[in-house]
Amino acid sequence: MANSDKDFIVAIELGSSKICGIAGKKKDGTMHILAYAEEQTAGCVKRGVVYNIEKTYQSVNNIIRKLETVLKTKISRAYVGLAGQSVRSYKCVIKRNLLTQSYITNEAIDAMSQESLEIPFNDYEVLENFPQEFIVDSSVIADPVGVMGTNIEGEFLNVIAKNTLHANIETVFANVGISVAEELISPLQLATHVLTDAEKRSGCALVDLGADTTTLVVYKNNIVRYLVTLPLGGNNINKDLSTLPIDEAETEDVKLKFGDACQELEDTDDTETQYYTTSDGRQIEVSLIKNVIEARMGEIIANVRNQIVNSDYSDKLLAGLVITGGCSKMKNIVKAFVKNTKIDKVRVANKVNQMVVKTSNAGSVSIDNPSTTTILSLLLSGTISCGGESFDGTPNIFDQQLKDEERRQRQAEAEAAAKAEEKDATTFDAVKAEIRAAIDKVKGQRNELLNYGRDKKVRQKAKNLSLTILDETIGERYEKAAQALQGKDKFKQSLKEGFDLVEILKDEVDKLTNQVNRANSENSMWERFKRTVSDIVNDDNN
Repeated sequence: MANSDKDFIVAIELGSSKICGIAGKKKDGTMHILAYAEEQTAGCVKRGVVYNIEKTYQSVNNIIRKLETVLKTKISRAYVGLAGQSVRSYKCVIKRNLLTQSYITNEAIDAMSQESLEIPFNDYEVLENFPQEFIVDSSVIADPVGVMGTNIEGEFLNVIAKNTLHANIETVFANVGISVAEELISPLQLATHVLTDAEKRSGCALVDLGADTTTLVVYKNNIVRYLVTLPLGGNNINKDLSTLPIDEAETEDVKLKFGDACQELEDTDDTETQYYTTSDGRQIEVSLIKNVIEARMGEIIANVRNQIVNSDYSDKLLAGLVITGGCSKMKNIVKAFVKNTKIDKVRVANKVNQMVVKTSNAGSVSIDNPSTTTILSLLLSGTISCGGESFDGTPNIFDQQLKDEERRQRQAEAEAAAKAEEKDATTFDAVKAEIRAAIDKVKGQRNELLNYGRDKKVRQKAKNLSLTILDETIGERYEKAAQALQGKDKFKQSLKEGFDLVEILKDEVDKLTNQVNRANSENSMWERFKRTVSDIVNDDNN
């Protein structure tokens, strides 16, 4: 690769078992892999989520430097996959009444889509939004634009994830000193590059069997219908094996050697008992090992089946199941899925559906292995060049020292910002508590007015409260506290709670004001005179 050639794409996958980076260049419809590097996660990524920022930074930094050494070019940016236990889908329905028969416009549909994006999820943010179907005056329509109607109801699928997923990735790459070209939702990019158009159209479920998680994506009519991430994966099998006991360092090799997702029935009379000898000399029956592996794999598949049922598309998957990921290499995995899901059409996706070739510098990456389908999918999804300045591959210690200093400064600033954010959140929570107390106070005053409305002092007290409570409770302090959290997805739910409380308080104050006016009217001199006259007349009649 020429030193001046910067036209390559870089992708990083933050997996639970390893972090890997890849660089490639598209040419004539083929992706040429130029460099590949990986590092074991060593506990810095759990269930697809970065939880130890410092260790993750070290791993990503090492990978970037390895890639740069092969490319002989600095990397300025990279595509990064978003995945993990918190990534899932959530359906929401938005309704509109157009008042009169009107043509439905793109603007109306866009407004409904935007409203679905604004729905708050506590500690979650929306990563992607997919329109599903629309109902126009009781008729189900895929594309309502241009259709006449009065009432329209749209169903949208939001793909959401914990706020910390995005925030931690941003911190890691800021520390490395490269920008994030785009954060790609890994399961969706994987589906794009391993499923066929026919499968997505006919109805298909993609199952990615990872180390710490298993991800399910359901397609129908070329639309994403369901996405969920289960906290179960190949590492659960390893943990089970360690209870036999087998040393943790051996469990992965044992799983690969003896793993059988659906054991064949054997004639035990003619089969000699086999044993596995551990590193410390103990012997464990191979049949016991296989039973442990099959049992856990069966549990994972059972959970996948339950989620397919929950998707409401279990009877619409004409193209069946496609499985990929590290655990899909296990013996009889297809037979196990057929047996446990009752879906006859199952295939393993060993590679992506686009042409990929390796160059001599591509290292150990395999292009025909289900373990690499995700990183290759992320690479194929990239469109922006990630190359920077050329260099001779020799690390510059002074540049590294400068970057380390900048990283420490950014970390200190991030910690200060987090503390300030936490303080703002606490302040807003206190304001919400005050509004709740104010609501209770107004309700209490209404009850007192109901029982003792003839007492002028009670009426005056209620009137004074109705005139002052709003300014005292939701005045400048509320506005400042809410403003400090505006624009931050993680506080959408809290802000909505505050807004709802304000509306409740205003409604209660309006009710109190009306009640005060009625009480004053009922106890005015004229009303008292009329009641006195009425009482006298009634007495005379009696």
